[in-house]
Amino acid sequence: MDIDETALTEAAHALCRTPAFREAVWRLHPDRAAGANVAPPSLTIHPDDQMLRHSLRGWREVNPSLSQYYNVALQQYYAARQTLQRLFGEKLDDLAVLDFACGYGRLLRFLSRTLPPSRIWASDIQRGAVDFVAAEFGVHGVNSSADPDEFRPGRTFDFIWVASLFSHLPEALFRAWVAKLVSLLSPRGVLAFSVHDERLLARGVAMPEQGIHFVGTSEIEELDSRVYGTSFVRESFVARVIRDAHGGRDWPYLRIPRGLANEQDLYLVPRDAGRDLSGLAGFRRGAWGCVDICRTRGRELELIGWAASLDDGPLETVSIRVGAREYTCPITVNREDVPAVLGDPRLKPSGWEFKARMDADEAFVVVSVASKRGEQALLYAGPVRAG
Repeated sequence: MDIDETALTEAAHALCRTPAFREAVWRLHPDRAAGANVAPPSLTIHPDDQMLRHSLRGWREVNPSLSQYYNVALQQYYAARQTLQRLFGEKLDDLAVLDFACGYGRLLRFLSRTLPPSRIWASDIQRGAVDFVAAEFGVHGVNSSADPDEFRPGRTFDFIWVASLFSHLPEALFRAWVAKLVSLLSPRGVLAFSVHDERLLARGVAMPEQGIHFVGTSEIEELDSRVYGTSFVRESFVARVIRDAHGGRDWPYLRIPRGLANEQDLYLVPRDAGRDLSGLAGFRRGAWGCVDICRTRGRELELIGWAASLDDGPLETVSIRVGAREYTCPITVNREDVPAVLGDPRLKPSGWEFKARMDADEAFVVVSVASKRGEQALLYAGPVRAG
C-alpha cells in the first residue's frame, strides 16, 4: 500500500507542537523524573530527518512513528548521560563533548538542556543537519567528511559519542574512523560508539572470517551506499580495530551488549590505557517495549503490546492514560517473539492487553512503562479517534 509520506510528515510535525504530546515526552525525561532542574526540550524535528521518515515508512501511522522516534531519543540520552556520569562524575560542565554523526539532533535536543551548549560540538556529513542543530540547540557545528583524513575539528574532546554510525560502515572506513576519533580524545577522553553485533545477522547469513559483514543498504537513501550501508561485527574484529588504532598495542575497552535502544552494542575506548572503566559495569538499559496494536470499535479502545527490561527481566504493569483517565494494566501475556528478539528467555511473559471505553469521540492516549528502578519508556502517545 502506498503512503502519502508528505502528509504523514506534516501530521507528525503538527503533533510535536501540541501541548499533550510535549507533556507526554517531558514527563518521561529521565532528569525531570530524578528531580533535576532542566528546561523542557525543543521537540522541533527537521523536515529532512531520516530517522523520523524511516519510522513513518515502517509504521505508516503518525502516533507509533513519533512515539518510537522519541522513545529511542530518550533512551539514547539516558545511555549517554549515564555514561558521562559514570565516567566523569556529576559535574560535567567543564567537559568538551562531541556528538559525532549527530544527524538532525535526536540526542542533542536533550543533551543541550543538561550540558552547556557551549561545551557541545556536533558533527555530521550532512551540512543541513549541522546547520539545523547549531541553530536549534545552540551547539557548535562542525562539518564532517566521507574521508576521515579531512575531518579536522581543531581541538580534542573529553567524550566522543557516536550512535549508529559504525553500524553502517564498511571495514576500511570503520577502521579509519575509529583511529581518527581516538586521535581526537583528550588525555582523559573516552570514545563511545555503537555497532550491530553479529547476533543481529539474519538467519542463514554467515559472518566472514575477518569478522565484519557489510551490505550496501540503509535507511538513509541519500548517502552513498558504498560508504554507508549496514554492517555487523564480531567482538574480535572490534578488538583488533581498537588495537590497530593504538599502534598494534593491546588496549582496554568495555563492551556493553544492547546498550543502545536494546539493540546495538556500545563500545567504550579510553585514550589513557590506565583509565578506569569499571564504573560502567552496572550500566542500565532501562525499560523498553511497544504498542503493537491500537484500534477502536466505536468508543471501545483496544491496545496490545509488550514491555520488559533487559536489566530487571519481566515488569509488572504498564501505565495508560486515556484522556483524563489513568489506568494500570498488568503484564501477564506470554510472547514468544520478545525473548527471541531481545535474546533473553526471562522475557517471555512480557505481553499485555488493555480495553477501555473512551469518554469522547477522540482521546489523547499515552502508554508508558517504568523499570524496577523507575527508568521510564514511552511506548505510545497521540490522539485516537473512535472507529
